[in-house]
Amino acid sequence: MPIRGLWDVVGGAFDPEDIKALTTAQEIVLKRLNVVDRKSPTAFLVAKTIIQIAKDGERDPDRLSARAIEVLKVGGAT
Repeated sequence: MPIRGLWDVVGGAFDPEDIKALTTAQEIVLKRLNVVDRKSPTAFLVAKTIIQIAKDGERDPDRLSARAIEVLKVGGAT
């Protein structure tokens, strides 16, 4: 699921530049996890994880993706 698909969840919390950073981070994570189906439960989990991390203020795609991968590993999603 694309980050934009979760817009109802986050409302107006992110501006267009933020969404671009979150989308870039999501693509990095999905490639690292070899997820091809962008509508899969894993893709949805990645998007939710990135949004949660971004809510704490992180906007750098590289740091967002690294943190998301760590969170997903700890959570057992990978």
